[in-house]
Amino acid sequence: MKPSDDLIERLKVSISVSEDKNSIEKYYYQGLARYLKYGDFNSFKELFDTSVEFDIFIDINKIPKRFAYISELLLNCTKRIVNDFQISALGDQIDIIRSCNEFGLLEKFLTQVELNAINLIKRDKLFLSNLTDLFGRVSDSLIVYVYLEFPLMLYNYIKGVPNEYFSNRESFMYNIKKHFFNQYTIYGLSVRYLSTVKQFIDIFKEKYAYKDKLTSINKEEKFIDFEIMYQTVYYGVEENREYTERKNHFVSPENVLKNLSNIMERKAYNFYSISMVLLGGLGPQGLGFTYSTPKGEIIEICSDQKETEAIIIKFKQYLKKKFLDRLRKELSNFGIKNEIRKKIITYLSEILDPKKKINYYDRNLILKRVKNFLYETDEFQQKYKTELSVIIKRISNAISLILRDIKLKDQFMARMDLVAKGKIKSEDIAKLTSLKGKSHYDVLRERFFWQYIVDQMYEFYIKERG
Repeated sequence: MKPSDDLIERLKVSISVSEDKNSIEKYYYQGLARYLKYGDFNSFKELFDTSVEFDIFIDINKIPKRFAYISELLLNCTKRIVNDFQISALGDQIDIIRSCNEFGLLEKFLTQVELNAINLIKRDKLFLSNLTDLFGRVSDSLIVYVYLEFPLMLYNYIKGVPNEYFSNRESFMYNIKKHFFNQYTIYGLSVRYLSTVKQFIDIFKEKYAYKDKLTSINKEEKFIDFEIMYQTVYYGVEENREYTERKNHFVSPENVLKNLSNIMERKAYNFYSISMVLLGGLGPQGLGFTYSTPKGEIIEICSDQKETEAIIIKFKQYLKKKFLDRLRKELSNFGIKNEIRKKIITYLSEILDPKKKINYYDRNLILKRVKNFLYETDEFQQKYKTELSVIIKRISNAISLILRDIKLKDQFMARMDLVAKGKIKSEDIAKLTSLKGKSHYDVLRERFFWQYIVDQMYEFYIKERG
C-alpha cells in the first residue's frame, strides 16, 4: 500500500508539535524512507526539498533501510521481466537508479577493494560516457553500484529461478550474455543485432565499388540500395537454430564514408545512423533503421509508418499565405467553384495563425473546421445541399494532397541530406525517431548499459563456478 498523499502535511503537523530536534529528524527520515520504499520519487523530492523548512541538513545515511528498499524496487522490476515478460521494466530499473543517483542515495563508504576496482573500471571511457549519458553525475559510489552490486544482486536472484528452456545454469547464463540483447522487444520497438560493423562495411564497399581511394567514388550517387543475407540465430530453447534472413538496405554513401573512421575505430560513444531497411525490416511494413554501436555492432530497430512519432525535418511546412495559395490552386484543380473557393480561403485566412507553420499534423483540424463551416453556413446548405458531401470530399482531397503524410523513406533522405550539409550529425539521427516517448537513441544507450550488466552477471557466475 502506497503512503498517503498527505504524508508531508501530516509530517509537518507532527513536527510542529515537537520541540525535540531528534524527534523532528526521525519523523523526517521515516517519511523519506517510506516514499523510497514505494518508489514514489515525486513525493520523495517534494519532501526532500522541504528540509530547509524543518531546519534539517540532510544526511542520506539516516534514511532507514535505504539500500534494502532500493534493492527491493529493482528486484520487483526483475520479477516482472522474468515472470511476466515485461521487458520495459529494464527501463524502469534505469529510471530507479537515475532517481537514486539524483538524490545521492547510492553514496556510501568505499572499501579499498572497491576503490581498486573503480580504478580499473574508469579505464573504460565508453562505459563512463554511457553512465554520464544515462545518469548525469557519475560518482565512485554509482560506479560501484551499477558495475558490482547491481549485477551481483540480479545474478543471485536469477540463479534461483527455475527455467523451463535451459536445463542447466551454464546454458541459461551463457544465453543471457550472448543472445538476449541480440533480439528483443522493448517500448513496442523490436531490436535486433544484424552483424559486426566490419562485416557490413565490407559489403557496403563491395556494393559501392569502393576502390581504396575517395577519388574513385561516384559523387553523384546520393543513395544506393543493396541486399544482405543474414544468418540469424533463433534462441529461447536449449537447442538454438539458425535461419536465413534477407534485408534490403537503403544507404547514403556520403553519410557512411563521412563517419567511417569513427565508426570503425569505436573510440567515441556515439550511435551512427547507417541505413534504412526497406525490405525485411522489423517493423509492420518491413521497415527499420540501422545504427552502429561503440561495440562495433550493426543494430536494427523497427519503424512503424503509422505509429512512429518521428520528428519531421525540413518537409512540407507552410506559412499561412503559402498554404492558402497552394490550397486555392488545388481547389481549382479539383473543380471547386470560384464562389466556394473564395469563401473557404477567406474563412481560413481569418482563423489560421500567420506566424505558425502548417504541416500534416494540422490537416485533420483544418478539415474539421472547413467541414463545420460549410455545414453551418445557410448559403451552402441552400445552394449546394445535394452536392455538399461531394464538395467536402474534394476539399478534403485537396488539403490532403498539400499536407500529405511524410513517408519514412522521405524522412531518412531528408536527414541524410542535412547530414551531408553539416546541419545535423549522423549520431543524432537516432534521437529523431520515437515510439510512445522512447527514441531509438534511448533504446541504444540502454541496451549498451545492459550489455555491461549481463557481462558482469556472467563473470559472477564464472567465479562462483570456479
